[in-house]
Amino acid sequence: MSTNADMRGLLESGIPFAARTGLKAVKLDRENIELLMPLTPNINHIGIMYAGALFTLGEMMGGAVALVYLFEHSLIPIVKSFSIKFVKPGTTDITTSYAMSAEDVKRIIAECEEKGKADYSIQLELKDKTGLVVAVTDGLYQVRPQKK
Repeated sequence: MSTNADMRGLLESGIPFAARTGLKAVKLDRENIELLMPLTPNINHIGIMYAGALFTLGEMMGGAVALVYLFEHSLIPIVKSFSIKFVKPGTTDITTSYAMSAEDVKRIIAECEEKGKADYSIQLELKDKTGLVVAVTDGLYQVRPQKK
């Protein structure tokens, strides 16, 4: 991936379903990844953020992590499991952020080189504009070498 703009474009429009939600990559760098799910067009029948949009926001972080930390090593992600707990109604745009440690990146790359695949997990808090946690997620992902 040559530029931050390339990563942003792939994350925001590479999966048509996620693109329809309006998901935005606010920040994509090794210090911090921040993703945003806009309230509109993701409002449900009672005027709060649709549960599927919150799920998508949390789950897409696994791909963002792979883009930022692992794509240059030709590793591609798949989701192995994902759970979400809804805490409060989301009534604004929702954000979440994550940073992976250099040690975890090294472990994942080494394990993938040795075994042909490596797992990583991500726990997130999804927050509204005031910082209120509306959901918590737990994702388990796996990276594998990209087939040539």
